[in-house]
Amino acid sequence: MTQQEIQELNDYTANRFVKQEDTAQDDTFLLQWQEWLSDGSAPSEILNTHLCRKLPVNFAAPEKISIEIHDSPAGNVPVVVFGDASDFEDFITNLIYKGTRPDNLQQMGASFIYGKVQRFLVLSRKYYSNATPEYMNLSPEDWREKSMIIRREHELTHYYTKRFYGSATNNLHDELIADFMGLYSAFGHYSGEVFRHFMGLDGTGEGRLSLYTSGLSQNVREAVRELAFRCSEWLEGWQMTQEFGRMDGKERIDFLCELGIVGMSSTN
Repeated sequence: MTQQEIQELNDYTANRFVKQEDTAQDDTFLLQWQEWLSDGSAPSEILNTHLCRKLPVNFAAPEKISIEIHDSPAGNVPVVVFGDASDFEDFITNLIYKGTRPDNLQQMGASFIYGKVQRFLVLSRKYYSNATPEYMNLSPEDWREKSMIIRREHELTHYYTKRFYGSATNNLHDELIADFMGLYSAFGHYSGEVFRHFMGLDGTGEGRLSLYTSGLSQNVREAVRELAFRCSEWLEGWQMTQEFGRMDGKERIDFLCELGIVGMSSTN
């Protein structure tokens, strides 16, 4: 690698997580959600009445929409789940993109809204990372359920780092932590092999890593691929340690945030 490429890699792998004061101390928005959920309205009506007033969605399967307030390391968070992919995409289009459908929406399976007055997660029941039930050795129904759990815990991890570290970005470090928490929650263990499949590191497809290395030079992208492989191997071993077993979910996220990509890839 040239000196310029080394600097580019160092910039990419620099740890951007610095613990700070809670960036969203006001949780009064939860009172709104509790009130909305207590009046007996259908989830589809709640969404159109309170969130998409200007651009209401003509939901194809309103009966497959659910809303719950989920307990997480970052506190209670409203979680909206769409059973129909088109309803998820239409809701995201109208709420976030003001009616203009983005080109990559079919590849999107989740989002989280993080503002001063409103914060919540939006999840689909699409297969996670486009992995097939056959690859996962699960029935389509089981894999959809596991996908939802992975996606929920993944997004809750991003929500946590946004709230307590002020950062949630499309970077390998963020995705290593969020996928670890998601896979561990869904299966009770972390599989580096499955993570590498999600990222496209096993040669079976492009995977998600290309999304997180866009704009990097070729040599740096290859170096990041190697780092992702090493980190996934280390995470597999870490979950078996006594140190890991003594931690709760919040402590695990904090530890991985502070360790960084370089730390994960070089720790024995």
